[in-house]
Amino acid sequence: MDICYLPVEYPITCEEGELKIYDLAGDTYLLPDGAKHGDEQWMLVGNSGWNGKARSLVDYDMSFFNTELTELFDDSQSVYLRLWYDGPVMGKPYNDPQMIDRNVAAHKIRKSWSASTATNTKNTEKGKWGEDMMKEGVDYVSDIVDSVKFQDGQGQHFAYWNITSVFTEWIADTSNAYGIVLKDNLHESIPGMYLKFSSLDTSYSAPDENHPVLKPKLMVCQKPAKCEPVDDEPTVYFDEDACVSSNVTLNRCVAKNGACTNTMGTPEDEDNGFYQGVSALWDSHHVIKTFCKCCVESTTEIKEVPMDCSDSPSGKANYTAQMQYITGCECQACQEVSSTRKKRALPSKTRLLLRSALKSILKT
Repeated sequence: MDICYLPVEYPITCEEGELKIYDLAGDTYLLPDGAKHGDEQWMLVGNSGWNGKARSLVDYDMSFFNTELTELFDDSQSVYLRLWYDGPVMGKPYNDPQMIDRNVAAHKIRKSWSASTATNTKNTEKGKWGEDMMKEGVDYVSDIVDSVKFQDGQGQHFAYWNITSVFTEWIADTSNAYGIVLKDNLHESIPGMYLKFSSLDTSYSAPDENHPVLKPKLMVCQKPAKCEPVDDEPTVYFDEDACVSSNVTLNRCVAKNGACTNTMGTPEDEDNGFYQGVSALWDSHHVIKTFCKCCVESTTEIKEVPMDCSDSPSGKANYTAQMQYITGCECQACQEVSSTRKKRALPSKTRLLLRSALKSILKT
């Protein structure tokens, strides 16, 4: 008899965006045994007879995702939870264990929890779930974010859940970012075998050199970092003689999605007498230098703008002004040297001690 398997559905490629892979903040799984499983190498989902049902929890720290500088490439399919599926595994022995089809659904968790202390009854050391193994509508949202089907005979592979919808909710309000619970919404009450997934604590490695460690990851397709011209709102311009233009659209360079944010300061700078500032360094002569990367114009063109001088008190004739319009931008290092105190060295420690001693003598 031929057996047909569902193909493993991989997420869409991030060809036009920029693919970033983030680590998860915590994971665990729940069994009706009162035990903590947050430090184990594997997570379980499903049901295996005497051991009962199992559900896995994963969490992501939204502070690692800069919501002010970064945008998702697509609002519907940009964020995927990736887990390594290692195959079925049996719990405590019982009669005729078998692998059955399971549909692993992702649900948004509504309550904070700790991977190190969560059990089937407790979400934290002192807190409790709404009921044993979490209560639907109280501890997690009943709506399914995404689901993946697993069938008997499937080999090891990466499984992907599209969690873009809930991730966008976390971006809007990080205070409600409690992660995802994975549960079988097809045959959770039917015993068979657990589905086994690698956890953050796994040391298991795949033969594929591109995935040396099979820990859970969050794959995010972001809008690519850009430094590009952006038009300003049309406005009128006056010169020093009160001549005025009609509405003119000029522009400026804008860094988007984290572009031009890298600083150029290095630890070696401090060894050479520099002192780290927000975006600047003081040298040994107390000269300030900035070591930032700025989104600045790289190419411009001249835009000719008619200027009306009919109301100018200077009696100036109408003329055509030349204004710069930016056609290209790029990230450039900007180093500025302050003119104040240039070449004036900082007092040495010996000089400071002598100055302090002299002041003490004069006071006495």
